[in-house]
Amino acid sequence: MQILRQTIKPLVLACSVTLAACNSSDGGGGGGGGAGSQTISGTAEAPGGIVAQLQNNKSVLVAAVDIIFPPAYAAITGLEPVGGATVQLIRIDDDGNQVGDVLAETVTSLTGDYSIALPTGVSLAGNIIVRITGNSGASMSAMVVDQAVDINPISQFVLDKFVDDEDLVLADLAINEVVSLQGRVEEFDLAATADLSTMLDQLEAEVGEFVDSEIAVIEATPDDGTAAAAVVGNWHTVEIDLGMHDSDPDTTGNLFGTFAMDVLSEGLTIADAGSGMLNFTIGSTLIDAFTNYSVDNFGNTNLFHEISLGDDAGDTFSATIDANGIISSSFPFEEDLETVDIIGGANDPENDGPNFGWRYPPGIVTLYPVASGNTYVSVITEAGVRYETTDTNGDGINDAVDPDARAGDEVDMFLLLVLKEGSGMTVSSLNSDYGMVALNINLDSSVPEGVLDSSVGIVNFNTGTATIGVDALDVKAITRTPTTPPGVTLTPDSFTEPALSADTFPYTVTDTGQVTFDFVGDGSDVLEGYTNNDGTVVAFVDDESAGSPFVTNVNNEMLMAVRLGTGMASSLNGATYNLHPLRVGLAPDGYSEVSTLGGGTVVFNADASSATVDGTDRGFSRSTDVAEVEAILPDDAATEMVFTVDSIADNGEITLSITDSTTTETLKGFVSEDGSLLIMRVHSSDTDGLQDIGIVVGVKQ
Repeated sequence: MQILRQTIKPLVLACSVTLAACNSSDGGGGGGGGAGSQTISGTAEAPGGIVAQLQNNKSVLVAAVDIIFPPAYAAITGLEPVGGATVQLIRIDDDGNQVGDVLAETVTSLTGDYSIALPTGVSLAGNIIVRITGNSGASMSAMVVDQAVDINPISQFVLDKFVDDEDLVLADLAINEVVSLQGRVEEFDLAATADLSTMLDQLEAEVGEFVDSEIAVIEATPDDGTAAAAVVGNWHTVEIDLGMHDSDPDTTGNLFGTFAMDVLSEGLTIADAGSGMLNFTIGSTLIDAFTNYSVDNFGNTNLFHEISLGDDAGDTFSATIDANGIISSSFPFEEDLETVDIIGGANDPENDGPNFGWRYPPGIVTLYPVASGNTYVSVITEAGVRYETTDTNGDGINDAVDPDARAGDEVDMFLLLVLKEGSGMTVSSLNSDYGMVALNINLDSSVPEGVLDSSVGIVNFNTGTATIGVDALDVKAITRTPTTPPGVTLTPDSFTEPALSADTFPYTVTDTGQVTFDFVGDGSDVLEGYTNNDGTVVAFVDDESAGSPFVTNVNNEMLMAVRLGTGMASSLNGATYNLHPLRVGLAPDGYSEVSTLGGGTVVFNADASSATVDGTDRGFSRSTDVAEVEAILPDDAATEMVFTVDSIADNGEITLSITDSTTTETLKGFVSEDGSLLIMRVHSSDTDGLQDIGIVVGVKQ
């Protein structure tokens, strides 16, 4: 031991005298560039569990300094520096394989820093990467699209996403767009795990959809003005939003969880801004109803319900449109404070301003066009972190987010339809049979109880009279009743029923396409929505509440319908649809989830006797009503599912099903008369007790 001390001491002293050299950015390795050369530098960081796998055998000097100055450089992400690792500069092909010899090489310093010069003739590009590889074969890489290039799980994830895209040529990527994308990913509130593969899964769950959408924008063919001209005009949105919120424990250990839902329909005006850009302006609101159903860890429940009109009217934002008519709008990192109307007023009893604020990572909304161009579809996920607030100027009023006082998470998922406004429309514009699918959620805090159901059926529109046949609605339902926390009782049900209290009821259509069902005929029970300008799609959202003096029961619904055709039995032969599902999953142990299918597709075989569904499960879940909200990690098992097509009727009604050792799932709905749109109800159950109900919208490729 004395010999070891005598060996270490002079080395440490030497390092203390020449500390800059010990921590120099070139790590003591090769690759230093000559005068005028372009130098790449950065830091290598990894989850603690794989750092040792990425490090080469440390020199005696580095090992000694580790003992005296243990690495304590973990950032907010929980990553640790990778010291003593070999960094190689290489060129790769579009599949991520190395091309040619190593272009340059160096070693990271104790703090994970490195610096390497680009050889003559090598420039910043998407197909030039820096890679660290350990003795065990573990590696991480980053695209050399800037002179500052950090190597970490985020850089590896972004590189993998570009490599996985079959249509991209890495060498042709605009490097500024790659830099911007990686920077936006780094703004997410991500935490490292002990191993790289798990963190890559978490990245896929939390930012995979965002990165996929951004890459799609990067690779899209620019619009020459044709697509923009086609979307100019007035539109209407129809959407349902489902969300989960959680709380971080306060000083007394109190916890609460919230299930939130919102139905919204409002006007939208789109203007051509030139060069593939659009300007959007929010118009008047038909309905905007928000509901918060919260439960605390003592079993107390509370139902908050609010209806607002016109709050966003006049707001504007910009978007891009590509040659295929796909519209994308990116949103930067945002920070907001709770709205306080009057300091010391009804919603500020403490007289100190906002109690909470939120930070939202960057996001992107992508709208996908149906073939006719007058309907757009999207499933959108938004997430934010809630913080307590602080007084920064000493005036007694909270005026900023306190980043050290994290209070919880809020995650939401929207199913959105955007329908182009018509003109000169009448009740006769809808004369036809329509296949409809509805998603309905009823929350009752007095029981407490939640009912989730979905109906599939056919409605006939005929010059002001709508008819639904007796027992024409096929309904799947789940009643969720809390028992001893954290468990619940799930009661599934399947039945048929007529539409509400009558088979036949009046409807009206305004000149611009607003549609109103009047179920009783006196205006006391109505359902309002919109049709697009050729009457091929109709969509409604509805909000009903009850209870006095406080609301104790809320019912939210989204209903969509497509015009049916004839001779549709072979319309799906060999067809492919991009899928946009919104589904809710419930289990008897208290688990719940809201999910979609990222990159989802359904491909019918040549005679449409079977259909293959593929994609990545994305969404959020929690183990109990008051547990932390978590992202749904990608399943290691294959997500591809082959359904049997049980039937395709002449009018386009379709049923698909699959049963294996663990899961039974059925898709039932309709294909539109031109074959461009699928709407279906999804219903599934598995041997663990998980039950799902939701709506799936499919857009034909």
